[in-house]
Formats: sequence, structure tokens, C-alpha cells
Amino acid sequence: MAKLHLQFDPNQRYQLDAISSIVELFQGTPRREGEFVLGDEIQPNFPEEENIDEFLLLDNLQAIQQLNNGENKGSELNVSESLNVDDGLVLEGTGNDSIRVPHFTIEMETGTGKTYVYFRTIYELFQKYGFTKFIIVVPSIAIYQGVIKTFEITKSHFSTIYSNIPVAFVEYDGNQIGRIRDFATNYFPTIMVMTRDAFNKTSNNFYKSSEKLPGELKPYQWVQGTRPIVILDEPQNINTEKANEAIRTLKPLFVLRYSATHRVTPNLSYRLTPVDAFRQKLVKQIEVIGISQLGDLNVPLLRLISVSRNPIAAKLKVYSLRDGQTSEQEVTVKQGDDLFKKTHREEYHGLIVNEIKIGKEGEDDYVEFANGLKVSFSDEVVGSKADVFRAQIEKTIETHIIRQAELLPLGIKVISLFFIDRVANYTAQDGLIKRLFDESFNKLKGKLTAFAKFEPHEVRKGYFAKPKPDSKDEEAVDTDGSNQKQREMEKAAFELIMRNKEQLLSFDEPVSFVFAHSALKEGWDNPNVFQICTLNQTNSSMKKRQEIGRGLRLCVDQTGARCPDYDVNVLTVVANESYESYVSNLQREYTEDGDEAPAAPKKAEDAISKRNNKIFTSKEFREFWQKLNQQMNYTIAIDTDCLISECVKRLDKTNFPEPVIVVSRGNFIIKEYSIKLLEATDLKAKIQITFKDTAGNNSKQELFFQKDSDLYKILRDDNLRGFKIMNIGKVGSEYRVKFTNEVEITTTQPHHFKTERAKASEPAKRETSEHTYPVFDVVNRVASETNLTRQTIATIFSRLSEGQKSKIFKNPEGWCGVFLAQIKGALCDHIAENIIFNVDPSAANYDADDLFPETRRSPQRELVPAGKRGLYDKVQIDSDVERYFVKNSVQEDEEHVILYFKFPPKFKILLPKIIGNYNPDWGIVRKSDDGNLTLQLVRETKGGLKLEELQFPQEKRKINCAMKHFKELGIGYRVVTHQTPSWWLEEGKGTIFSP
Repeated sequence: MAKLHLQFDPNQRYQLDAISSIVELFQGTPRREGEFVLGDEIQPNFPEEENIDEFLLLDNLQAIQQLNNGENKGSELNVSESLNVDDGLVLEGTGNDSIRVPHFTIEMETGTGKTYVYFRTIYELFQKYGFTKFIIVVPSIAIYQGVIKTFEITKSHFSTIYSNIPVAFVEYDGNQIGRIRDFATNYFPTIMVMTRDAFNKTSNNFYKSSEKLPGELKPYQWVQGTRPIVILDEPQNINTEKANEAIRTLKPLFVLRYSATHRVTPNLSYRLTPVDAFRQKLVKQIEVIGISQLGDLNVPLLRLISVSRNPIAAKLKVYSLRDGQTSEQEVTVKQGDDLFKKTHREEYHGLIVNEIKIGKEGEDDYVEFANGLKVSFSDEVVGSKADVFRAQIEKTIETHIIRQAELLPLGIKVISLFFIDRVANYTAQDGLIKRLFDESFNKLKGKLTAFAKFEPHEVRKGYFAKPKPDSKDEEAVDTDGSNQKQREMEKAAFELIMRNKEQLLSFDEPVSFVFAHSALKEGWDNPNVFQICTLNQTNSSMKKRQEIGRGLRLCVDQTGARCPDYDVNVLTVVANESYESYVSNLQREYTEDGDEAPAAPKKAEDAISKRNNKIFTSKEFREFWQKLNQQMNYTIAIDTDCLISECVKRLDKTNFPEPVIVVSRGNFIIKEYSIKLLEATDLKAKIQITFKDTAGNNSKQELFFQKDSDLYKILRDDNLRGFKIMNIGKVGSEYRVKFTNEVEITTTQPHHFKTERAKASEPAKRETSEHTYPVFDVVNRVASETNLTRQTIATIFSRLSEGQKSKIFKNPEGWCGVFLAQIKGALCDHIAENIIFNVDPSAANYDADDLFPETRRSPQRELVPAGKRGLYDKVQIDSDVERYFVKNSVQEDEEHVILYFKFPPKFKILLPKIIGNYNPDWGIVRKSDDGNLTLQLVRETKGGLKLEELQFPQEKRKINCAMKHFKELGIGYRVVTHQTPSWWLEEGKGTIFSP
């Protein structure tokens, strides 16, 4: 089989919206043209003394936020009242400058392509503004490796989109510091990726002189000269004051922040919440199998949840008998408590709390009972760990086999991911988890032909790193490694994971079960993870959102193409707690992160709706389906003259963006300091500190200091950081004072230095720029985007008023964007008005059994009882309008309704790409009121009947096309609300959708 290559869709609307929400922030900034030079000259994004006007950035930010809200691009945003600008000092030891830099935030749910979005944003920023220097900062080795892998697998994709723009990629390594020169001097767009730990303290090689770099500049000074654009991946993990100082030390032009779980969101430009990601079907649905659903384990449940001080107490999870019913409960106990009396369950008889111990650092907390039994965080379930693990593992393998059998015809390989904390349970010679998996796999493998020939060790893989090559057992390594040894172990582990990502997706690779620890909580995911089994301890630091995030991405087939079928994209979590507990904690995590929680995952069995085969095989359904399933061809009778006239009419009324002068000189206050030794003894020194600045301030102070005196703290002046007296003594006959920053002063040799502090810009009048710019081939760009001929585009341009045409020279990019948008809008309307459908009786679109299977899974969709006439026993509801339409219109009319169903997402009416395909809402067969006719109906449910008030212009166009499509098929089509009387009748006279 050929090597699998992941494919990427360049036209995903939500990703394009996120990209434009950053790119348009700098609208009005002239494109900068670099100069190709030989040698070691730094190629900057912006000259050192210039900044992008903060008031223009605020204007653009507010316009973007309002546009995104108005056109429902992403989730709703609060419109900023002011521009949030980070203002503070650089790292101590690199200078005492104060830097102002604006940060802009993009929030995107895990699994929706955040890394793809910021890479493509880089290409767009170069294409539109000529920016060439980008630094991606990540918090861990895991994400570092993930970024490198994403660049590798998207490079050819972006080359196709952006006409082979040469983009260089630099993997920063402190041991190969010469790469900094390549980054700083490259004429073409250059991306450097580095971890937070590589530059967050002055002891890093990044801040040291190196013979591998020419001249006197240190590595960080080469970077400062580029005025880089910094991209923070998961900035909530790069949010210490030291990290913020390190980022300022790069002297970025601006900073872009990307994450699903931000702690702070300065200048939020685009937001895609978990709720909207699920609603738009951009990530997998989730179902949960809780521990109580794994069968009767016949074992006592006893887990330590937490230990608290003042008073000392412990919280335990147990089975408790209340009103004759047994359920999982959390109980709080203190010394002397009898667990039997608290639970009324015989298995806890004799368990009286003897001691509650709070362990020292590195030790477990535990509860000891009078009979000698100890329970700690390391003990998952007393007396039953093997039984619980076995049940979880068997259920995961069983679910895996069922899913793989279902998806094999689609060319989709299924992967299961097991999370464990105690790696020895897998890596030891007779590791419990490994042994249980091997036994369970051998027991079940005969149920899937593809597995029958394999031994367990051939289908499982554990991703761990050895502390030393000769280590007997492997150890778990957290991605937040606290020492160099751990970080090196992390790097070795994740290079292996990332390198084999595509191989793992191929049927040629037998490994289908991946065992990992908390190190995979970030930076790694795989689109074909369909099962996640949590064998980790209950007190694991890994959040449930992090766990499920490894498997949220939509799956791919053996060609590397995404599978859009939402029924296929279901992630099953086999949890080590009850369903209720797991879901409650997951939903709480969403709200704690500041997000609205999506629909709660269902139990696996509750997510299934069953087909009513009596209706499915009925004459009425078969006749209706035969008519619906006919293939339709369409033609578009374009009236070129009419289209040109409409475009010109719209464009002559359009406001094209006027360029403004947006590049302002840096507004800095420069302070000049002088530190002079006036007199000294062996014990103290009298020092004079003077300063004056460009704002007219000045000061002179003469004070006595002794060894270890810190001028920064005593004088409360941030610019004096590092001036802590290390030594006072004589050299020859002259006293010298030496500071910790290596500066020395004497009575004849004072120390002088300057600092800069960026100052907020003052509001100023910005005049329209009279500068003109060279114009690219607008005609060719618009023709390729719309599939109209170059002649048509040229004619539209030639017929514009001279005033509108002349604006292109002042702002070519901005003008072209408006020109294209108006032509696209006019073309879409023209197509919807002039499309003609024809039935092809020789072909059918879909197989009914494929589109309407025996059972359908809807793990995170609301299901309501469908009643007697439903094709399934439950029907999916996506809004209150649909809920009340089903309840009040369809189900209350069961006397006349013969059958009804909701069209599955896979059912599409194919329309021109510029409009997009259409998925109707409801198919209904109903008897007429007199019982003489059988009505075959398609109904679209909306909150209102006026097409002009629909949120998206494309909705109106799709509905107009659907009217013609169903009319040609002889099927009644109508837009209704849940309050439309006589909803089964065709449109009456009057308004087009008159009820």
C-alpha cells in the first residue's frame, strides 16, 4: 500500500474566518518590500524606530469583532473598548528597557486545526504585508515536536495555495546557535520554533556570546533586530512574569496567542467555543461507558479522593445503601469513623479509620484502617484493581473490534488509546496492564479477521522513554519535566511519536492500541483515536478535556482525506468511574475554563436510535425515497451582460478602504543614568546616582551603601535591576565598587547607561495617504476565485466609475478584497436565480440502508421520542424550533402523518461550489385531509419566514435552489416555523412563504 499522506481542505470556512480575523487587524499597513542582500545583514519585519499605530489597530480590531458577530463567524465576541497592550521590562541582565507590545487572541476548540490556522496566517501576513520573521513559542517538547510535524505535513499543501512561496523553518536548539543567523538574515519568510525554557532565563545559550555568530551581537540581539512576530501556542502555560519578560526581550512587533483554554484573552479577535465546534460538527461526538456499566464486578469499591487539613479528614468513594438502592457515593471520614455505619454495606464491616496520614513531598497520602488495610492515591480500587482493569480493557477491545468492522469498508483504521499513570504496570516483565491486555486480546481477537493472525505484542505499543539505555524498566516522564534529564527523555519519546504519525494510520501497520501516560496530555493527537480508556489513577492531574482532546479530531481514511460523516466520528470513553461522575466532572471543567459546556456525552446505549423496519420497508417510504434519491443535474444559464451590470451597480455604491498613514515613529522616553563613586571605606561607599530623561525629569541622589545593598530595591527603580553591591575594596590605591551585573565604578570611572521606555501613543489625526503602490494582477486573482473569465472581470473593472477605479492604486490589497467580495455576492445571487435542474432517471445518489442504518448513534445530540410515525424510535433535535415542530405539528397530526424522518447530514443536494451543498431538514409523507391523496413533503424549519432575515446570505440562496430542485422532482417544499398552521399545504398566494 502506498504511503499515507494527510490531506487538508483549504476551504474550511471557520479556519478562513480565524485567519482573516488576524490578517485584517493590520489593514492599512503598507506592504514592506525587503531588500535581497548578501552577507549578514538582518532582515526585519519593521524598522527599529517604527511601530504600527495603536489607534488603527483598535479601529480594525473593533471592526473585525463587529463583523464576526454580525455574520456569525465563530462564537460571539465582546467588542473591545480599548487596545490591550502589554507593557513591561525585559529580562534582567539583557537591559532595563520597557517594551510595549500588543497581543491578539484566537480561541479555537481542541481538534479544529489551531496549528494549521496559525501556519496559514503566516503565509497570509507575508503575502499581504511582506512580514517575514515569525517565532512560534511553545511550552513543552511535546508541542515543539507537534509543530515541526505539522510544518512538514502541510508544506506541500501551502506551496500549492501560495504559488511555491519559499518558507524556511528553523528548529531552535541552544547547542546549534548558528541557526539564529539563518533566521535573522533570510530574505524569505522564516519561521523559528522554540520552547519556553530555551529563552526564559539569562543562563540560556540564547543570551550568551557565541563564536558561531559573526560580530559582537549575542543571539537574542540578532532576533531583536528582526522585530519578529511571536506566536504563543498554549499561552496559558507560558504565563509567568519571567516568561512574559522573556517574550518582551524578543522585542516583537506584535504577539498572537492561540489556545482552546486561555486564562486571559487580550484583544480577542476570533473565538470558536466547544459548543460551536460540536454544533458545527467540526469534532467527534463523545459517548461514555462508566465503570458501573462494565458488569457486576462483585468487588467492593474503595478509593481515596482527597485528604484535607484543619480538621484532618479524608474523602472516600464507596458503594452506599440508601432506601434499598446501592449507588456510588463520596463520604468524608475522620479518625475513628466506621465505614460500615456510613455505607450500610457488609463489605465495609470492620473498616474503622485508625489514621489519616498527609504524606511528605514525594510520598502518598493514605488512610489506614484498624484491620491494617491502607488506601492511598496509588491504590485504584482495593481488592479489585485487576477486575476493574480487565473489564475496562475488554470493553475497549470489544468496542474497537466493532468499530473497526464498521469502518473497514470506508478505509478507516481504528486506534484505541489507553491512559495509565503507573508505567511499571505496562513495562515491567509481568506488568498488570500488559498482561490483562494480552489475555483479553487473545480472548477476543477471533471476532475480527484482521486481528486473528496477530499476537498481542504486535498490535500494542507503549510510548515511554528510558532514563538510560541500559535501564531494566522504563519510567513515565511528565511533559513538565523539572530537570535536564527528564527533558531529554521527553524529547526522545516524542520524536518517536511524531515521526510515526502517518504510519500509525495505515492498515500496513498492525499497531492499533497505544498505551501512554500523562505525557500525552498535550501536543499529540491522532485523528483515528476512537476509544480512550482511562486506567489512570483518580487523582491524576490530567483533566478530562485533555484526555478527550487526544481523540477529538475528525478521522481520516487510507488516502489521508477527512471523513465528514458525523455518524462515523464518535469517540468512546471507557472511564474508571461512573458515567454520572465522569460527565459531571467533564462539564464542570468546561465551565471552570470559562466556556459554555456542550451537550453532555450520553451513555453508549442511550445514544442509539433504532430503525422502524415496518416503516422502512413500507410502500410509502420506498416510493418517497425512490423519488428523493434520483440524481439531479443542473445547468446555469448565466446572463453575462446582466451579471456585469449588477456587479458594476454594486461596486459603484461600495465604500472601498482608503489607506491611512498608520506607521508611526516609536514614542519612547529615554533615560540617561550616571552612577559614580564619591568616597569609600572597606565597609561602605558613598554613591551618586543621577538621571535625566527626554520628558524633562531629572534627579540626583547621594547615599551610603554597604555590601549586598541593592540599588533597585532601595531606590525602587526598575532600571537599576542588577545593581546589587557584590564587593567594596581597594585595587592598588583606588577604591572600587563591583555590582552583581559585573559593572565596576571608581571615583574616576563612573558608569553611564541609557534605558528606553515605550510610551502609549497619543490620539492623533491620521490623514489619507497619497502614496501609490504597484498593482498586482487583480483580474487573474478574481477570475481564479470565481471561475468567471478574465474578459468578464476586465469588463466589470472597465465600467466602474473613474473615482472607484483610481482607489486601487492607493490600497491594492484592500481594494481587491472588496472588489472580489461584491462580485462573489452578485454571482451567487445570479446563480440561485438562474439554476435549472434536470432529473437523470438512470442514476441514484445513495443506498437507503447506508443512509438509514438499523441503528444510528448520536452521542452528543438531543434525542426525543419520535412517536409512532418516526422512521427511528428517537429523532435528533438541534433547536427549539425543531423540537416544537416535531411535538406540536407532526406528532399531534399522527392521524394524517404516515411517516417522517430527519435527513441525515450525509444527504446533500449538490449545488455550485460557490454556494455550497444543501442538507434539508425533514422528509414527511402525509395523507391529505380528505384521505384521497398521499402528500410527499420536504419541510425546512426556521425561526421566521422572511428569507432576508436569515443569518447567512447563503441560506437564502440554498433555499431558492432547493425550491427548484424539489419542484422538478414533484415533491412539495416549503419553509415553515413551529407555529405555521396547515404546514402540509403548499405556499398560498401572497408572500412566498405565506403560512
